[in-house]
Amino acid sequence: MLTAGCTAEGPSPTASQGFGPTVAFESVDGPPPQVFQRLVKVLETEGATRHISVVSREANPTYRVRSYYAAQVKRGTHNASIAWVWDVYAGDQSRAARLSGTEPAGAAGADAWDAASDQVLRRISQAGLSGLTNLVNGGTAPAQSAPPVPETAGPAVAGLPAAETPETGAPSQALAFSGQ
Repeated sequence: MLTAGCTAEGPSPTASQGFGPTVAFESVDGPPPQVFQRLVKVLETEGATRHISVVSREANPTYRVRSYYAAQVKRGTHNASIAWVWDVYAGDQSRAARLSGTEPAGAAGADAWDAASDQVLRRISQAGLSGLTNLVNGGTAPAQSAPPVPETAGPAVAGLPAAETPETGAPSQALAFSGQ
């Protein structure tokens, strides 16, 4: 099934194979172990309905997915949301799509991840798998291009250009990103 090849220690040797295009989940970053395990189960169920086989990372899948999740609580409230991103790569290692979204999760306890119910995880899985299924079936996934990364000789530094350094007593300016 969909995430049978994805465990905390790496791919499972019992990854489902045998129908449809193949997908390997390279990583699932962000959720704590108890949420990760529930997410894997939800992805298995949702993936099976879309006829996508998940294989081990060592296999030669049609697509590879790196996924990222973050739980956050809106300042001044107890309302949490789960932001997610799936970077989908084709067999030639070029990024085929970036799927992303933010799912409202309701009231959170001491930890924002407390609001990650099975229902919230299911909505995230359905959205991600719908985009992946559309891509696999030759449709257009709601891809987002990655912002260009400036090529530099050294590390990126936040600072004010020398010509714009405020003089003593002058109002301060906001820092800007400089790839130089």
